[in-house]
Amino acid sequence: MRNSILSLFLFVLLPLAAGAEEAKITALSGNVEVRQTRDGQWASAALNMEIPEGGSVRTGSDGAAILLMPNKTKVWLKDTSTLEVEQRQTLASRLALVFGRIKIRVPHLMRKEKFEVRTPAAVCAVRGTEFTMDTTEDGKMNLQVLFGEVKLKYAVPPEKGRSEFNIPQGQGLNIEESGKSAKPALLTAANERAAMENWNPGMAPAERQKGLQEKENDRAQIKEFAKITNSAENTVKSFLNVVKESDLEAGRTMNDMHGNLVRVDQRMIRPDNNTLQFFNLVKRPNYADFTASGDQFAYNGGAVANRLDLMQMSINFDHPLPQRIEEWPAFFNGNEIKLNYTSMITANRTNKDEIFVIAEGARYDAASDGMVDDVRLVDRDNLAQAANFSDWNKHTIITGILADEGTVGHAQEMLNALSRLAIKDTVDANGRSTTGGQLQYKNAAGTYTSMNTGGTTDMLWAMNMTPTSGVSSWSSEGDPYIWQHQADAYAIGNKAPGAIGASDYIFVGRETYVINNGGQVQQVTDFTNSSLDPFSILKNSGAETIAYIKKGYGNYVNGLGAGSHGWLTEAALFADINNTASGDRFSYSATYGSRSPNIDVIFIPDLFLAAVQRMLPALTKMGD
Repeated sequence: MRNSILSLFLFVLLPLAAGAEEAKITALSGNVEVRQTRDGQWASAALNMEIPEGGSVRTGSDGAAILLMPNKTKVWLKDTSTLEVEQRQTLASRLALVFGRIKIRVPHLMRKEKFEVRTPAAVCAVRGTEFTMDTTEDGKMNLQVLFGEVKLKYAVPPEKGRSEFNIPQGQGLNIEESGKSAKPALLTAANERAAMENWNPGMAPAERQKGLQEKENDRAQIKEFAKITNSAENTVKSFLNVVKESDLEAGRTMNDMHGNLVRVDQRMIRPDNNTLQFFNLVKRPNYADFTASGDQFAYNGGAVANRLDLMQMSINFDHPLPQRIEEWPAFFNGNEIKLNYTSMITANRTNKDEIFVIAEGARYDAASDGMVDDVRLVDRDNLAQAANFSDWNKHTIITGILADEGTVGHAQEMLNALSRLAIKDTVDANGRSTTGGQLQYKNAAGTYTSMNTGGTTDMLWAMNMTPTSGVSSWSSEGDPYIWQHQADAYAIGNKAPGAIGASDYIFVGRETYVINNGGQVQQVTDFTNSSLDPFSILKNSGAETIAYIKKGYGNYVNGLGAGSHGWLTEAALFADINNTASGDRFSYSATYGSRSPNIDVIFIPDLFLAAVQRMLPALTKMGD
């Protein structure tokens, strides 16, 4: 199992690999010329022509072109413009706009990667940004930021005023002459429309306006959403184990299946040299109340403002990872790498001092030379494997509500320990909890202490009730729409079959839907009959998973045989799920109105697409 996660990751990346080493012209119209070196001769440009470091592109009075950089930065050149590729290295790129007008869309860059654009008046550093820029040879310059942020530094500092600015989206800066002081200002409607129109070469003026109104509506919606969720951003930042710059970033604004506006942000960070962490953060300005229908699970949490959900995956290796992401394919291909542990956490993080969480994981077991996800997750120091233990080595989860209990950051500390699997419980020779499933965690002092001492924290571990007869799970699937509802039974603290009562087991209920950016549940034909390329399809797709922890009514069937536990049929199991208003196993304290939470996460594949973009050259070289 130790190689399964790595294999899956590379399985996603390798089929998509195709490399590019230099900047390339991907579209052009009219008079466009290229110079391969700074002192070379100008020659007519051609489609797919590469522009090396030191090379330049210029457009005539009727010319236009698009330049694609190796890191997927896209540059549009208007007529009468000259652009030079000053520097093109793995972690440092710099373009120089000699004169004319350009639009640039820069993807989120890897950690320590720099991307700059220089003009006679200033140098602009960018990350995950879209902006337009025009300049003259004598130093006049106009910058307009559409998305993200641009850090501008004067080439010649003005006598008065600041020489550096961080210019956010929706603002611009106009330098009337080189070295003259200026201040950022809001973009005018005319400037914004001109910047947002379609800049592709060879288009008539009327064609450039198509879709512009839709873009403006999207931007207005995003701006309003940004205002509402400003406080949630601070909560997100406080969630990270270690505040470090991301290696990879991705994000998308969309709707969920209940019609809520959603912002999904993804990060990949390295809190230490041996660990990777993937964050999928889901923010909603408003989370509407909704009623379950059919075989859905009941939501009893009511309407919520500034909703924040999270999915976090941590992977800890026995070798330190290379600093450069491009070196990873060769690193994993050329070394015997083992995993120390993996953890997957989903959480409702709306209340930062009361966090509802469902966690799963696996750790390396030297005795079996493999990854285990059973009771050894919660008792790494005191496991007595009795003769009948094999009946209990089933998938284990940790779930409940982590609370500060009067100490700011206490819930966060426990959550961080959970992500590292720094948890345990005392079990007997059969792998059964001696404390009723209550957990201990390793605190900041390095000692284990109970999670449940304050009365508000309510955490437990439970093991999947996989039977030798009967059933312990139920599922229902859509057709032709792509969705699945599933419930799995777990015994709390690994109870013995004959001793299980209504309070000794829980159901983990999950609803999963494949949706598009508008929140509509997709059909198989939306993928098989689409004329779009795979990247475009993935950019309009996401998986929404809504998770619940439900009680049972106590209709568990005993006596199915030695070592067995379950229900006679799936229908009987589903009927045993307490899907009423009182059916949730966990609820917040009276501080939050005793509401029952769920976890509603939308996963998008954008981060993996970004990883593909970064690793393409290295993967291609390995293939060669």
